[in-house]
Amino acid sequence: MKTKLIFLLGIVFLINACKNDNPEPHVFKRGQITDSEKSGTRTTTDIKALLSLYSYSFASQINYTYGVDLYSIKYETINPDGSETIASGLLAVPIGKTTVSPLLSFQHGTVLKDNIVPSTLALGSGMEIGLIFGTEGYVVCMPDYLGLGAGEGLHPYMHAKSEATASIDMIRAAKNKLSELGISINNQLFLLGYSQGGHATMATHQAIEQDYADEFTVTASAPMAGPFDVSGIMADIVLRKEAYKSPGYLPYMLYAYNSVYHFYDNLEANFKAPYNTSLPPYFNGENLYTLSDVNDVMPSIPSDILTDAAYNEIFNHTNQKIWDALKDNDLYDWVPVAPIRMFHCDGDVTVPIENSQKALDHFIANGVNNADLVNPLQGGTHSTCLFPCLLGAKNWFNEFAQK
Repeated sequence: MKTKLIFLLGIVFLINACKNDNPEPHVFKRGQITDSEKSGTRTTTDIKALLSLYSYSFASQINYTYGVDLYSIKYETINPDGSETIASGLLAVPIGKTTVSPLLSFQHGTVLKDNIVPSTLALGSGMEIGLIFGTEGYVVCMPDYLGLGAGEGLHPYMHAKSEATASIDMIRAAKNKLSELGISINNQLFLLGYSQGGHATMATHQAIEQDYADEFTVTASAPMAGPFDVSGIMADIVLRKEAYKSPGYLPYMLYAYNSVYHFYDNLEANFKAPYNTSLPPYFNGENLYTLSDVNDVMPSIPSDILTDAAYNEIFNHTNQKIWDALKDNDLYDWVPVAPIRMFHCDGDVTVPIENSQKALDHFIANGVNNADLVNPLQGGTHSTCLFPCLLGAKNWFNEFAQK
């Protein structure tokens, strides 16, 4: 009997071993977490001290109610062509909160170097937004976008569709992580972003209401200082023969859009020397450099990197593929349902306020009655407008938030 028992146990072991050798195949699912870790904790004292380093005036207007736990997350999402990929982001959770929280998705501004993103907790990466809203009682998710953080390859900069899919899938990943942690949220969803993040916020709002309305409902959206008119106002700025404060935007967009839309077989062939050899290392997908590094090797007039033939082809609209790509990423001609308030300063020459005014004009013309535009600092620049915009958005969101 003992021998038979040992034999049967051996058979069971072998069967289980065979099962382990043939595990269930992985099933891709957008928003599914592939890895996560608790990456930090900040007390209210920590948060106040950090924000005071940036702006004592701004820091004094925050309600420091909760400490915040931070979780770095990797999740499944899609590339612009619909193929499967991995992205990363940060989740900020108020500590010790006994009531359910609203969820806020923050979309960060322009980044080229992939370790200056929220999931790395780098200063100036936008992770501070998680602390600001987290300490006031929001749960905050912050996508790094494609290609940045744990992502691979060049970030498809200013590509509206993938900004939206990466952000939406980060919201899904955040909900999955919160469920794992046993933390409840209510059904409110706020969207917030500045500069490129304003563009990404507008793209996410539009995508949710047009394509994901059965899954998400936006409570309120604050796209701030966003380049919503890519094919008009922003194209004019980088093509005119005038100096521009951030000339690196032009090659970043050309490389990013060419990777998505493939309007050139050899992009560098359209650059003058020395830019045809000096620029490629910055956009090879390794993401080792900052946009400031690119600005340092750029001429003050962005379009001076282009050969005369390439410039004339773009300027005269004879390369229709480029203009189709630019128009594909305009975000002003649609009809938002949820309340939307754009914040933009009238002294911004990097991303002029006319972008937001054009969006507002189209919204009103399309019958939208819950959209507006706020200039929170007269004469404010793209840099000095950030904190007034954030404060304005925070106070506006608090009018809706159930915390």
